[in-house]
Amino acid sequence: MPRDDAGLGASRLGSEFPDVAQDRSDMAPLPHERTPRTCLVVPCYNEQARLDVPAFEKFIALVEDVSFVFVNDGSKDATLEILLALQQKYPEQVRALDVQPNQGKAEAVRRGMLLAMSDQNFDYAGFWDADLATPLNALELFVDVLERIPTVDMVFGTRVALLGRNIERKLSRHYLGRVFATGASIVLSLPVYDTQCGAKLFRVNEQCRALFDEPFGSRWIFDIEVVARYCLERSGLAGIYEQPLDQWRDVGESKVRPVDFIRAIGELVIIYRTYSRPGNRHWLLALLTAPFVRYALAGAVGTLFYYLALTVAVEALGMSPASGVLVGAPVGALINYVLNYHLVFASKRPHYVTLPRFVIVAALGVLLSRVLFKLTAERVQMHYLATSLLATGIFLILGFLINRHWTFARRE
Repeated sequence: MPRDDAGLGASRLGSEFPDVAQDRSDMAPLPHERTPRTCLVVPCYNEQARLDVPAFEKFIALVEDVSFVFVNDGSKDATLEILLALQQKYPEQVRALDVQPNQGKAEAVRRGMLLAMSDQNFDYAGFWDADLATPLNALELFVDVLERIPTVDMVFGTRVALLGRNIERKLSRHYLGRVFATGASIVLSLPVYDTQCGAKLFRVNEQCRALFDEPFGSRWIFDIEVVARYCLERSGLAGIYEQPLDQWRDVGESKVRPVDFIRAIGELVIIYRTYSRPGNRHWLLALLTAPFVRYALAGAVGTLFYYLALTVAVEALGMSPASGVLVGAPVGALINYVLNYHLVFASKRPHYVTLPRFVIVAALGVLLSRVLFKLTAERVQMHYLATSLLATGIFLILGFLINRHWTFARRE
């Protein structure tokens, strides 16, 4: 039974939980006959230093109708021990799920959600970032939406810096988020404002369970893939609700690296190609996102960086052209590899597998060019530029096929 008849302990959270959440004691009680049971999945990776255990314990002590599934995603520190201690202390409200080895946030959330939604006692299940950038008592707003609007299946927290709200977000991350949200809106054909806020709540039903049945193809932007799966099965936007948050703050240093933005673009493209209906695709966007076109563009960018590095080495550093090639070639190859790994194929294989294979494929291209020059330029007397174009065209197609089905293939 809940410890407070106002649902999620609304009257007590504001006065007894000030370090975790903004005062919301002025809210009216939620209009339901019984307090719904909710389960939150909290993915954790190396959270020993960041996990605010006292904040979770305060919330658990105040709110009996909310349970937690903490998912340890192959952490290398003492995160698992901390989660097991929480489970032992609060066995009725806390479960610790250990995932080994590290699978990434998407898979950690998916496994936690499947566990939460398998329990018939829960009315709602969602996931919440471990850093509590979104305070725990914001859950009250999410539950209220699902209780009041039966047609809504999922509620997403939205970070909108409105007057009267306390949204503390770095300006650079805000603008990058707006650019990314625009891309997500195009991919999903939805006017979505914020897909990446780490606070989301779902109604526990068969349709929402099915969203987590299969592993996600994306590692970082699985939130968008969840929406894409939902929209593929259901037309209309009535089932999705964006809830502006009263409070949100950047907590600590972001774990997102610059290369992850490239990765996110690649995953966004793959989501678009996988879940959008062909008849709804704009012809230009469909062309630019085609795998072979992306592969060719990555090669062009790599070539551009090769010439830039070569020019800098010769003109600025005073190196000989022959020595400059030794600088430009690795730079161009590295750029090409990074773009192929993240942007073109969004590979999940480790670099110690993909990088040697990529080098082998590149060496095959050099060998192929040599053979073609022998057969055409020397024997058939074809002009060397024509031979070079022929070799480039053949290897562009051959390299794409080999890299797609061998170097960066998602499965053996």
